[in-house]
Amino acid sequence: MALGSLNTLVQSTAMNAMIVARRLFAPLYTSTVADVLRMRSALPAVKSLEANKSCTPIDIRSTLNRVQTCDNHFGYQAISKAPPLVFAWSQSSDCVRQLNRDKVPDERLPLASAETPMITAIDFINENVNGHMGLIHGGMTTIIAHSTLSLLAAANVHGSVAARSLNMDYRKPIRTGHFVKIHAWLYHQQDNELKAAVHFYDLDNTMLVEATSNISIS
Repeated sequence: MALGSLNTLVQSTAMNAMIVARRLFAPLYTSTVADVLRMRSALPAVKSLEANKSCTPIDIRSTLNRVQTCDNHFGYQAISKAPPLVFAWSQSSDCVRQLNRDKVPDERLPLASAETPMITAIDFINENVNGHMGLIHGGMTTIIAHSTLSLLAAANVHGSVAARSLNMDYRKPIRTGHFVKIHAWLYHQQDNELKAAVHFYDLDNTMLVEATSNISIS
């Protein structure tokens, strides 16, 4: 077979594979922002949070406006992404009950003295952030974790906040076209430093990603 014909065959095979994959994942490519908001409002996880008197919905923009500067990537909703729905937990709440207790060491339990010890976000993983077909890119997972931790910091301090470190532990793949539940909480606060953690779960409460971060305040 001539080299040109071989190249044409390879390109055609790759194109056909992409067409088949897109058909298999068709639901992922037809969810509009309105669809996402409608599906999200019907989720049992959302209804449970809305009914819980220990947490309240927060507005991302107004919360971030409390600080002078911070790392915020929630603007990636510009790629037709519905913004996450975020709830803040009060000081009097038992945040530990919301977490998988056996997954959190004692030294990393939520800081009860914090103004907002924990936030919980329900986020839809848009198909435009995929790496491999149907899976979120690991870098975008980091961006979501980073932004959620920045939002947590903004809910607790005034000034400028910046993550000095972010350690990611990827447990299971996160699939596009699905919702995730994200818990982010403070577990240490001293002088100009915060220590925080974040867990990603699917809606069956299977942990997908775990991360810790040191955040500086100036």
